[in-house]
Amino acid sequence: MPFRDSDIAKAIYNRNVQSIVSLFFKNENNIPKIKHGFNTETELWDYKSNSPKIARNDKIALEDWAEMCKDILAFHNQKGGIIFFGIDDDFKFLGANTTLDSKKVNDKIKKYLPDTIWVEYHREFIQSDQRYLGIAIIQPRGPVFERFTYTSPKKYNGKLIFKKGDSAIRQGDSSIIIKQNEVNKFHSNKLSPILNKIYTVDESYFRILQPDYNKFVERKELCKEVLNSINDPRVSVTSLIGIGGVGKTATATWAVLEAYKKSLFRFIVSITAKDRELTAFGIKALEPKLTSFESLLNAIFDVLGFPELKTNSILEKEKEAKELLKNSDGLLYVDNLETVDDLRIIMFLDSLPVGVHAIVTSRRSRVRVATRPIEVKQLNEKEAISFIKTLSEESGLKYCSSFSKNEYFRIRNSCDGIPLAMRWTLTKSKTPQDALRLAENITHRSLQGEELLEFCFRRVFQEMDSIEKEILQILSIFNHPIQYEAIIVGMNMDGLHERVSDVIEGLIEDALVNRIFDTETNDYNFFLSPITKSFIYADVRKDKQFEKNIRKKLTRYFEANDIQGEEKRKIIRGIRQGESNNESALIDLAISAKRKHDIDGAEILLNQALNRNPRSWKASRELAELYRKKENLSEALKLYEQAAINSPRRGNDKALIYREWGMLLRQSGLPKATDYAIDKFEVSLLEAPNDEITLTAVSQLYYKKGMNKKVIEYLEPLINHPNQRTRTFVLPLLLKAYKNTNDILKIAQVKKLMEN
Repeated sequence: MPFRDSDIAKAIYNRNVQSIVSLFFKNENNIPKIKHGFNTETELWDYKSNSPKIARNDKIALEDWAEMCKDILAFHNQKGGIIFFGIDDDFKFLGANTTLDSKKVNDKIKKYLPDTIWVEYHREFIQSDQRYLGIAIIQPRGPVFERFTYTSPKKYNGKLIFKKGDSAIRQGDSSIIIKQNEVNKFHSNKLSPILNKIYTVDESYFRILQPDYNKFVERKELCKEVLNSINDPRVSVTSLIGIGGVGKTATATWAVLEAYKKSLFRFIVSITAKDRELTAFGIKALEPKLTSFESLLNAIFDVLGFPELKTNSILEKEKEAKELLKNSDGLLYVDNLETVDDLRIIMFLDSLPVGVHAIVTSRRSRVRVATRPIEVKQLNEKEAISFIKTLSEESGLKYCSSFSKNEYFRIRNSCDGIPLAMRWTLTKSKTPQDALRLAENITHRSLQGEELLEFCFRRVFQEMDSIEKEILQILSIFNHPIQYEAIIVGMNMDGLHERVSDVIEGLIEDALVNRIFDTETNDYNFFLSPITKSFIYADVRKDKQFEKNIRKKLTRYFEANDIQGEEKRKIIRGIRQGESNNESALIDLAISAKRKHDIDGAEILLNQALNRNPRSWKASRELAELYRKKENLSEALKLYEQAAINSPRRGNDKALIYREWGMLLRQSGLPKATDYAIDKFEVSLLEAPNDEITLTAVSQLYYKKGMNKKVIEYLEPLINHPNQRTRTFVLPLLLKAYKNTNDILKIAQVKKLMEN
């Protein structure tokens, strides 16, 4: 049966590699033989003898990749296409010998091509020596005629293959470069029709974007918060933030439509900077309406009925727009703000006049003034079930209604609760088994999952600074939450704690990093969600030495190899490895430091212990004693009070805390210091009634208050105490009490004891 171009185009569009192989080749003992009619090259396919090599500084390899990008862009701008690798000029199978996959190919081509282009790469007919038939499937473009984003290296003859801003088109069996100054003209002739309706509401004073959903799954708390925010007079800009595909645009569009239905605003201006979308058939380019500050101002003039103002200068436009917006009771809706490079848009939103509101969506928070950031999180289990059930009503997805409750949860958990990931998984599958298999392979770096991860994270990651990237890379290495200190150690940024802490907070706000409270260390640990981790770790794996170095540094840190002395090393090792009660180890280390007269070191360790467990009475008492010796009575008293609050309910430890607290209060200088001290001593005596130190101390205070009977009550039992030093304190004070009570017999008895 003769082939038709439409069959090939359909196989390309559906990225059906099995159909492509069966159309082009016969299988003769695992050797691909080109079928009759395909031993040529056309606008839809091309043959190469080998695939480009993976080499960073190999000049020939760099040229080969640039040439491949030329062919890819040419096919993409036409009808899509296929490049076969491992076929010689006589159309016979030689076999490609560079091991490639979709991830490696797309990592290489993104230097020259925009991220709206994704190439699927397959290895077929693999031989015993690992030679294979390589198949690169290039999708056709959307409405945007794409260009090269970077200039190619020079060829052996000194000429460039292409320059930044140039484009390419397929003509017959050749890929033709279109110079930058000719692209716009060529584009207008080749422009694809835009089939999607941009606005669902387009009338006087109201322009609202077409929803990207058929049926909205309402998240009650989130939706309530968004509606309240856009209607709150204290809030100028409501900013919906979150990772790609989590539902920011859907939520914002729903809220704007609700505001329209309820007549909350006198006008609504909507504009989007979205320039691509992820479908079951690949990443498709879109034509963004918001490309510059000027396009935002023009949209405002169009909706408000002042098109004549669009001819003014940009400064006049901004002035007129702000004047129109002032006290207008209107709403601006700006979608996909992170895609726009024009900082004037951010400045404009940061300085909106009073009386107008805005709602924006962005993967990272960009507007800062009078803004209420609202994080759009992943769907919970209940929401995910509702979402998948709504998808089952769409064509081709009816099989979703047959999922069991457990299978709903498996899809949700594998896709990390991201609506885009769930929709993408389900639309690429035909049965529940296919969907479950694909979903569970996403975080295992399957070839099918690469495209989803690239779409969700690549742009955000590229725009990060080096510190942000390094934090994410370190977190991606580990399968469990890690301590803040471990991140610092991994980064070699010991002196920049505040900077790193601020960056981590920013990444948490952007929903890229998660944190969890560890009750054992009384501190937060940090981790990445599975899908984020999968994308970042793939980047880490490109530099094998990076992971090796990080693990080496952290092994040294957790094993405390940087600590001198076996005893000290053992304690620190236990602390760093998160052993339970590790504030006790810090306290022991602090006591050891005090013995060695390292008071500053002891203070640091005790503060760390209290940071890990603020309720540690031991740490509070030890630190209080340290401050007493440093004559910082104010801090010492505060810490003894803290120790007393958290002290054991009964026993000698409680007695000791209250005794020493009383000792401090005696010299505190407070108006009722004596009474306060007596109270603490009395509590101590309830737990240790025979403690001679407490008995002597409280008796001295009672004597000052003229309470001689109390002095006699507490000191008489100590009159024959075996310790001479104790008797030296007790007898003189007891003698004074007897004299004050005129007990002649007791006076004589004590005098005799004192003489002996």
